[in-house]
Amino acid sequence: MDTVKILAFPFLVNIFCCFWFCKSYASDTLVPGETLGGNQTLVSPLGVFELGFFPNGKVPKQYLGIWLKNDKYKKPVWVANQDSPLVDNSAILYIRDDGNLVISDVRGLPSVVNNGRAAPSSNTSCMLLDSGNLVLMEGENMFWQSFDSPTDTYLPGMKLGWFNLDTDHIRKQFLVSWLTPLDPTKGNFLFGVDTNDISHLKIWRSLDAKSQPIGFWGGQNFSFYFQTKSKDYNFSFFSSSKEIYFTFSNNGNTSVPSSWFELAPNGDINELIMVGKEISIVNHSPCQGTLAANSTKCLTVLPSLCWNGDKFTQIKGTIPDSMTVDFPARMGLSDCELTCESNCSCTAYSSYNGDSNMCLLYFGGNKDLQRLGRGNQSIYVRGDAKIDSNRWKTVNLLLKILVPIMSSLILFIVIIFFCCLRKRKSNRIGIEMSQSGLRKSLKLFSVFSGSNAAAKDREKNDQELNKEDIHELPQLSFSSIAESTDNFSFSNKLGEGGFGPVYKGKLLGHEIAVKRLSKSSGQGFEEFKNEVQLISELQHRNLVKLLGYSIHEEEKILVYEYMANKSLDAFIFDKKRGTLLDWGQRMHIIEGIAQGLLYLHKFSRLRVIHRDLKTSNILLDSNMNPKISDFGMARICHENESQGITRRVVGTYGYMSPEYAVHGHFSTKSDVFSYGVILLEIVSGRKNTSTFEYVNRKLSLLGYAWNLWKDDRSRELLDPTLANSCRMKELQLCIEVALLCVQENPEDRPGMSDVISMLGNERSVLPTPMQPALSTYMSLTDIDSPRRLQRPSQINVTISSVEAR
Repeated sequence: MDTVKILAFPFLVNIFCCFWFCKSYASDTLVPGETLGGNQTLVSPLGVFELGFFPNGKVPKQYLGIWLKNDKYKKPVWVANQDSPLVDNSAILYIRDDGNLVISDVRGLPSVVNNGRAAPSSNTSCMLLDSGNLVLMEGENMFWQSFDSPTDTYLPGMKLGWFNLDTDHIRKQFLVSWLTPLDPTKGNFLFGVDTNDISHLKIWRSLDAKSQPIGFWGGQNFSFYFQTKSKDYNFSFFSSSKEIYFTFSNNGNTSVPSSWFELAPNGDINELIMVGKEISIVNHSPCQGTLAANSTKCLTVLPSLCWNGDKFTQIKGTIPDSMTVDFPARMGLSDCELTCESNCSCTAYSSYNGDSNMCLLYFGGNKDLQRLGRGNQSIYVRGDAKIDSNRWKTVNLLLKILVPIMSSLILFIVIIFFCCLRKRKSNRIGIEMSQSGLRKSLKLFSVFSGSNAAAKDREKNDQELNKEDIHELPQLSFSSIAESTDNFSFSNKLGEGGFGPVYKGKLLGHEIAVKRLSKSSGQGFEEFKNEVQLISELQHRNLVKLLGYSIHEEEKILVYEYMANKSLDAFIFDKKRGTLLDWGQRMHIIEGIAQGLLYLHKFSRLRVIHRDLKTSNILLDSNMNPKISDFGMARICHENESQGITRRVVGTYGYMSPEYAVHGHFSTKSDVFSYGVILLEIVSGRKNTSTFEYVNRKLSLLGYAWNLWKDDRSRELLDPTLANSCRMKELQLCIEVALLCVQENPEDRPGMSDVISMLGNERSVLPTPMQPALSTYMSLTDIDSPRRLQRPSQINVTISSVEAR
């Protein structure tokens, strides 16, 4: 018996070791039914690259990325969700039932990784290659790869250039820098093929036309304008009627990268060379080298974006406890300075416990800095700081004596100054603008004092707008806005909305959109105040950002981020421009609008009902990302409320829900109704005011869609421009979801969370839609008819028509 136990023990140990090895082994492939989350990773076959989730240095945001497994710093070479981080460490990666690769977090809102290249079937798998390329396969065929969506790193085998040149959907592939060394949000610099000379690769600033070439194709080989340390590059240039691109490989035809390039957050090119298990970095500035030194097109230095500058002074001491400290991050002092410099709230930085590879960031005011303790720690303080902590007691004593005296003197000088200022003419008022990071938005600082009259106007407006509730949203001078739009010239006019014209402007090199409320518009000061106070509280990638406002006499102006592609209706209702939005892009827009509405209804600090949702209020940025705009008619509900009633009904014909148009009852389901109308307009390319003939009846878009769906003829609703790109299952799903949204009874309509869930799962079983409200054709005269609507006389109705901006 003892002999059996002795022989059994090593056998059981071997079984346990084998089991543990199998459980610990990291696969290179993800298949349907499996999930990747937490500290789990995919590892390429030879153990070169690793894929998993990582934080951006500010917990709890999470990103999906790929990095070299042997890199001790784990710097990602590719990031899937640069502008849409996940909220916490509950993030998971999995293959959805439809075959698409998606990421999700505790919110349960799936985001497709292979966006723009939908899975052809549910039989897919995901694999990480030793080249650093993440590929999605259908059987043996690859239909998507991460190399087609590069971030800031140029790996061997990756292509930079222009593709689909023989179609109307040209795709440009380039590198985009990170915002800071720790923040993978898209930054300020691009690296790719020169638009003026395709034989050149160059770097340019995203908001600046000036650019600097870094190398060119001479017909036989590629030459850098800077000297590379490694000679192991084989560059290739390919040009045809379909595509133009640069690619390169390492000598030796090895599948494992030995050297590659990275676009740094400051616009430099980092050359990375793998030597054994160590990675060396050689920095190349576009403004160095023979050509760049004599070039007038060298990247210019950005002006200081922070009021206290972007230079740092070294002092000795210890940071007081009153200052907020960001937890240590693994990066050198130069990167630490760049990170602090890009955040105007960062007051100082230092190494952590003397480790030059660990960084601490400090946030506080000048008063905190005056409390520096004794010590020999090197601290780098923003601005020209001259602080001697050893003399603080003496300074403190002098301050106690001098402050009362100086305060009285300053008060006397201020009174004299304002008395003299009354007699002088108003001076031109300027503004300062800065750029901050999560996607590249503008932040405008407050207007400084100009004339006494202007100061009084600002004080009055601040009181009326309750300035402390709008997070210091800057009030801009009318003169600076007029100058930015060339005095509201017709050539800068983007369109005409229901409440006035919208102009394109430019402030300190940044493009803006200026909404000038007309005196005859229905939007008064209350609506203007509502939009300023409300939108300043909202922060979401699918909501337009308000940068500032201006009130001057009877002028009321709102300044927004500029949307390069204007509004959604300018595309879907135009036969020529409509071809620029294929089915994949329209689905992206449909999902984006839904995400924005879900945020308003559920996840924002304030529960918001928009009340005027329509295609002309959906703006598109340069990447065709949708952003909801125009919150002048929005209403805020308390946390436990989701509906309300008003005596003044405002909105746009065709988009208003029946209970709101007739009785003034509004709720989150009113916005759901408007969303359903927009959804039908997007898939059909037809306005909701259009008339449709069906079995000798005149129908509205809603009635036409319902009858087609009921008769199993939904395909006939499809916009003809989408015939070659549309997936019929998705079309059927979109129409059914839209019909559920436009049902007459608000209780029958789904919430936006249900809408997103239904759109994300083609296999879900949906309720049967009932006949929508306003399904027969009604003219604007009909909708205004008290007889038709049976509208109570005490409700005032304002109905707008739709006009593309």
